[in-house]
Amino acid sequence: MSPDRDFAVRSRIFRLILILLFLVLLVNLFIMMGPKSSEYKGQALENRQVRFRVRAPRGRVADRQGVILADNLFIADITLPATCLGADGPDSTLTRLMDWFGLPPAETQARLINQKEKGRGRLVLVGNATMPQIAAVEERGRQLPGVRVEARARRRYQYGSLFAHLIGYVGEVGQADLDTTGSFLGYRQGDFIGKQGIEATFEDVLRGTPGRKLEEVNASGRIVGRGTVWVPEVQPGRDVVLSISLNLQNALAEAIGQRVACGVAMSVTSGEVLAAFSNPSFDPNLMTVGISADQWNAWISDPAKPFFNRVIHATYPPGSLYKPVTSLAGLSLGLVDTATELEPCLGGWNFGDRYFRCWKHSGHGRVDHLEAMVHSCDTFYYQLGLMMDIDQLAAAARAFGLGRATTDIFPDEAPGNIPDTDWYNDRFGERGWTRGVLLNNAIGQGEILVTPLQMSLFAARLASGGRTPDPVFVISPPQAERTVEPLPFDPRHLAWCREAMLQVVVRGSGINAALDSIPVAGKTGTAQNPHGEDHAWFMGFAPADKPEVALVLLVENGGGGGAEAAPVAKAWLEAYFADPNRLAPAVSGRATAFATGETP
Repeated sequence: MSPDRDFAVRSRIFRLILILLFLVLLVNLFIMMGPKSSEYKGQALENRQVRFRVRAPRGRVADRQGVILADNLFIADITLPATCLGADGPDSTLTRLMDWFGLPPAETQARLINQKEKGRGRLVLVGNATMPQIAAVEERGRQLPGVRVEARARRRYQYGSLFAHLIGYVGEVGQADLDTTGSFLGYRQGDFIGKQGIEATFEDVLRGTPGRKLEEVNASGRIVGRGTVWVPEVQPGRDVVLSISLNLQNALAEAIGQRVACGVAMSVTSGEVLAAFSNPSFDPNLMTVGISADQWNAWISDPAKPFFNRVIHATYPPGSLYKPVTSLAGLSLGLVDTATELEPCLGGWNFGDRYFRCWKHSGHGRVDHLEAMVHSCDTFYYQLGLMMDIDQLAAAARAFGLGRATTDIFPDEAPGNIPDTDWYNDRFGERGWTRGVLLNNAIGQGEILVTPLQMSLFAARLASGGRTPDPVFVISPPQAERTVEPLPFDPRHLAWCREAMLQVVVRGSGINAALDSIPVAGKTGTAQNPHGEDHAWFMGFAPADKPEVALVLLVENGGGGGAEAAPVAKAWLEAYFADPNRLAPAVSGRATAFATGETP
């Protein structure tokens, strides 16, 4: 082949190769710009974008008038990737930050290791950072690859210990929370979850849904993009409105003062709990920032039990507050009438080989049924109790809601105990007990145990003739209504019982609860306590002729109910009737706007 012909062949082959290469490039360019454009775009974004999981702010908690009780305070944390702390110790970035901020190396590393062991992808070096610390990170960002200032919401309880037992508190999600389906609900280490009270019961309402955002970063991991892409967006938690009134709650706390005591007030018509306070209490704000081991040990070793909600968790013998139950049981069975006189009170009653004393050792003499209630004569009620059997007395108590949990809001509410034949047989055997238990039960002692919340419902149902529903703590979101079973007592007997309780305050042991211009009906009680001084009770409602509110006070180791609990009740009732908003419907005005998400 001649040189010219050989050159021409090679030239055509070369041109063909160039054309093929050009076609390959065109085809690839078409594929990149067409069918696979989104895929390549995504890969490009991955090279310059990072994903951040953003926790949802919790919903707020408000009182019945819309006053905010719990909300969120937005703070900033300084965080860095978990890779900053390797097997060989901290990297240069972490070392630099500890030096700048004056952080103790050993303690800081131990804290970060703990976070890393919990599976966190990013570690919190400085929580709730100060402005100088934030400025230092922002100004020196080029020297701090992967370090970020992240905003987060911290729970804030506006009134501290005043609502601690009702609202509860939040705490960091632990492994136990994740093990009980927490991970399936989207929780991660470092999230916060309701631990007690409303925060725990309404966790699914308050928690919201976390979101993820995409941010554009440079090679050092510093955010440089101007726009944020959410996939998906954060859904804040919804709000919860309580039936509690801030003013009435504060008045109850002031009336109780420094006593180890509790109280609960309830609307007679709606069953809405207007105030419920247990003292001593604790500041739930401390639970959101972390408390020292010394503080925690001081709390849990305190004999007054500041974490113990006496309104729903504590059970006590009701003492003489139980005598209306005994009276109504006897009246409904036809064993006595409202004017019956029994054997006179000489200071006690003999039963078998035991002598059961009356609280008045000198005796009340001859009294009829009304005077026995007004002056709380134990001897009269010993005799009345012996006229019935234990199941008849228990049935009368249970008709008012005693001996069972009264609300679903607090799943750990104590049920108390209203003993009957089966209970005594299980406890002592069929021949292990006698009718002598009726003497103690008839005056609210023995094995009878109730909570202050149950007794407030008892007082409200006495006042309303049985129409008060079970206690309502939350107005929004609305709770399922419960059917109110009618009381199995003659309305005339209930009216007589209310009149007797009015006379207790007018001229009996409850006189220290009397108001100048508003009639108050009530009953005092002194519950025997085998572990110390007796407990002091007061139960009542007002106005006596047209009841609005029922109130129960319990002073632990207070002694006599008339001397210790009745004055506390009087102080709160004075504040109640002085409050112009006491009858204002809940979730109105500011609260309506609050519940619907509008600005109050």
